[in-house]
Amino acid sequence: MEKSQFRPEVSVDIGKVGHGRSFAKDIAELALFLDLTEAGDPAGHLEAAAAEVANDRHIPATTLKRSASEARALIEHAHESGALRRIEARREAGADWDVRHALSAWLDDTSLPAVLKQRALRLNRSRGGRPPTKARTLRAVEELVEYARAGSPGARDELRSIRALIARDLA
Repeated sequence: MEKSQFRPEVSVDIGKVGHGRSFAKDIAELALFLDLTEAGDPAGHLEAAAAEVANDRHIPATTLKRSASEARALIEHAHESGALRRIEARREAGADWDVRHALSAWLDDTSLPAVLKQRALRLNRSRGGRPPTKARTLRAVEELVEYARAGSPGARDELRSIRALIARDLA
């Protein structure tokens, strides 16, 4: 048993770490376990879990940041799918070890790429990719203007639609 450096009162078994599973799933498992067994802020649990896994496995900062984001997606999926409620119901009848085992089994059966794709579709309403920023939006409009000047009728129609949306929103 090892104690978390952020929550000295929380005793966490991290024996499964290093068994060939992604960092994200290890972080999510520990964070979900803390959510079910400890009071406090779930965001704090994610931070504590990320720090614990990073400390044990010497994960580079950039990989840790990506893995924590992926773990957050898994945690959201656990809540949305009802898996966390089902596991919590088992907790009331059993021990914490059973909860940890159930979380581990659920995560092993869960496809991280599928969860990430589902989150990207929900957040971006597309098949992933980067969310728009002002700079990317401006570049896209400038590109449309260039196409329209070159005589592309589709670009002109698109610019008219954008102009109508702006006029409607400003009115």
